[in-house]
Amino acid sequence: MLVVLAGFAGCATNKGKADDKIGAIPVYPASNPDSYMPGAGWKLAWSDEFDQSELDENVWTRQPMKFPYNNEMQQYLGDASVAYTENGYMVIKADRVRETNTRGSFTSARVISNPGGADGNSGAAGKTFLYGKIAARIQLPYGRGLWPAFWMLGDNVSETGGDTNWPVCGEIDILESGSNRAAGNGDGTVSGALHHDPSPNNTRKQNLCLDSALTTLPNGELLGSKFRVYEIEWDKDKIVWKLDGVQFGEASISEETRDEFHKEFYAIFNIAVGGNFTVSPDDETPFPQYMYVDWIRHYTR
Repeated sequence: MLVVLAGFAGCATNKGKADDKIGAIPVYPASNPDSYMPGAGWKLAWSDEFDQSELDENVWTRQPMKFPYNNEMQQYLGDASVAYTENGYMVIKADRVRETNTRGSFTSARVISNPGGADGNSGAAGKTFLYGKIAARIQLPYGRGLWPAFWMLGDNVSETGGDTNWPVCGEIDILESGSNRAAGNGDGTVSGALHHDPSPNNTRKQNLCLDSALTTLPNGELLGSKFRVYEIEWDKDKIVWKLDGVQFGEASISEETRDEFHKEFYAIFNIAVGGNFTVSPDDETPFPQYMYVDWIRHYTR
């Protein structure tokens, strides 16, 4: 699950070309050009345009997980069969490997920018973020039982070698989408959220409903019908969520109450299958499914 925008040079690529890959969604739609601008005052600090022939393993790690959290049904593999670059995109692939809708019947990828990789000891430089505009241009998969996400974890989290358990490490969900969100158009609904340590006296437990943002596209439109830009603007006081430049949520993170959001975070992109956020796939859910990430950019003022 970096960032984005405003006039940048030297980015001409072969993006937008058609591809023969058969997936669940249109691939590389030429009718959806990249017109994203970051807005006044934002300067590009870092980006990955995914123009290389291979994923930059000095930044990105495919994090293997046999049985992830949240009752998810996929296994995350640690190889290039599930996450790779192609035609100027990072491609994350979820596939069915058994003819059942049970745990372990699907494979997918969870790609992270954690320094040191999956266990904190690989030597990968990674990439972390603290404040600024963090954005990615993504075409999502869609269908019953899919749960694509672009999000961040505090880089001190224990699962990648840190010394702090979740949610005390902090979590910033820039994008999550699942087919049980918003009756009738879950695949048209984007959710953003903060997870954090409970406040003193347990008065403000970490909870999706306390620090969350939600918006649904009109007229049954699907998020995965084209590339869209998912972003946050993050400073010492607040985090703002935007979809294609339009704000849909805001949360206060004043240092007195939310100190876990004032340190470095790493980025994550993944496709989960099933789990608590969505529903289980059925025989009508087509596989393989793909998430296409055009770029991720980090802007600062």
